[in-house]
Amino acid sequence: MNGAALLVESLQQQGVSVIFGLPGDEVAFFEALRGSPIRFITVRHEQAAAFMADAYGRLTGRPGVCFSTLGPGATNLATGLANALLDRSPVVALSDQVPTDQMRPGVHQYIDLVSMFGPITKWSAVIRDPELIPPTLEYAFRVARAERPGPVHLTLPVNVLERECFLFQLGSELPERPLSRGGRPDPRALQQMAAWLREARAPVLLVGNLPLRAGFLEALRRFIEAYQIPTLTTYMGKGALPEDHPLCLGVISRHARGELVGLFTACDLILTIGYDEVEGVKPSLWMVGNHKRVVCMDSVMEGESPLLSADLTLAGDVAAILEELTALAPADRQPWLEVTAVREAMQRPLQRPLAETAPLSPAAITRTLSRVLPDRGVITVDVGLNKYAMGLTYRIRGSQRILFSNGLSAMGFALPAALGARLACPEEPIVAVSGDGGFLMNVQELETSARHGLPVIALVLRDNALGLIHRMQMARFGDAVGTTLGNPDLPTLAAAFGARGITVDSVDILADVLIEALSSHQTWVVDVPTSYEGWLQ
Repeated sequence: MNGAALLVESLQQQGVSVIFGLPGDEVAFFEALRGSPIRFITVRHEQAAAFMADAYGRLTGRPGVCFSTLGPGATNLATGLANALLDRSPVVALSDQVPTDQMRPGVHQYIDLVSMFGPITKWSAVIRDPELIPPTLEYAFRVARAERPGPVHLTLPVNVLERECFLFQLGSELPERPLSRGGRPDPRALQQMAAWLREARAPVLLVGNLPLRAGFLEALRRFIEAYQIPTLTTYMGKGALPEDHPLCLGVISRHARGELVGLFTACDLILTIGYDEVEGVKPSLWMVGNHKRVVCMDSVMEGESPLLSADLTLAGDVAAILEELTALAPADRQPWLEVTAVREAMQRPLQRPLAETAPLSPAAITRTLSRVLPDRGVITVDVGLNKYAMGLTYRIRGSQRILFSNGLSAMGFALPAALGARLACPEEPIVAVSGDGGFLMNVQELETSARHGLPVIALVLRDNALGLIHRMQMARFGDAVGTTLGNPDLPTLAAAFGARGITVDSVDILADVLIEALSSHQTWVVDVPTSYEGWLQ
């Protein structure tokens, strides 16, 4: 058995059923892959493969796997892996490399991939001995899954893949790395937390991504209801509490600064669950008004976070912590805030203007989506004003999941992420929401969708500009430079890639098209002329 065959066997042992990537000259690997049950999804750009693996990992809880050849193939993975690192997505990336005796500067196509990927992964390593493939791969999967999850990159020199091997003393060269299992906090800290919750007259909860990725949504809901705590989420936490829940205030955003200042001025206890500074929500947003205690709960606490100066931190099995705190809740707790009134005040400016004919307004588009989409499925969202629209005005229902690129905020995420979601959730409706800028960054993956039979709906909010950057420049110096875009005819482009395409000019037509697209099991590009004029300003 050579290293390539051992790699494929090891991937199967880790439960891998799909790999996203582009082949190169690593013939031995693909020869070994030929007879295996692993499905190889050949993409049109390695960045897209990493985005697909990211979405797959988020939705399944198992590391998504992507593959590249050496040199430019590997460097193309970088943005996708950095995205997975900052959005806490479990990914294992594999790249071919020149033979071990040629791994030095000046060799054709050689880049030191371990050094390149080190800062943008949880762990980056080169496998120099085929006998170390199984334990190294097992370790890589454990690192990728461990809290906080993230990407791992393994470099595979071509001679290691081709060399015959015999399995002796496996794992003797593997590094030591503690893997968080989620323990129990100090009982005294738990009692202190319970006492502060009972004493609090005006608590507010901020929820990040942890409950969604760790799957303790019911424990979270019971805790919130037991203490009647008004709850905000981050973008990555959107949907952790149903957005029609009477205690849900929606996604925290600076657009509602007036309402937030009033809320945080009055509150006397800030509680965070899975707060992650990488999302860009700064503690200065809530440290106003009354003196308030700050308590942070998370699976792990990272040293760089300013919240380590909180009054109390509880790290470990957060689901178990919430269950214990819920059992200690007083029976007669009442909400201190008119949550519905505050949420409506936060939403009011977001619902104007309401233009239901072309160019459509963001609120009109998201209302239509919310009305038409079933209460299950996955929505992937690109970066820009379209992300604000979906994050702040679309209301998650039922078991719907919404995936953002938020920590890195990488344009071009939505379409390839939707294809990863299709593989992860084959029976669910999948919708990718993009602006025209982000959509054309990875539009080539429409061909991947058609070739592999991975139907998704690509909803393109076309404003013919880099809308968010245009707005920032106009606000700063009253003009805009480099923000205007030209676009091809998107329905024609869709047809060229083997998809169906249409331009819609009203919410009624948009609704009818979405209904048809959802039932067609084909890939669609729905071009929606959009205006953000007067919205969120």
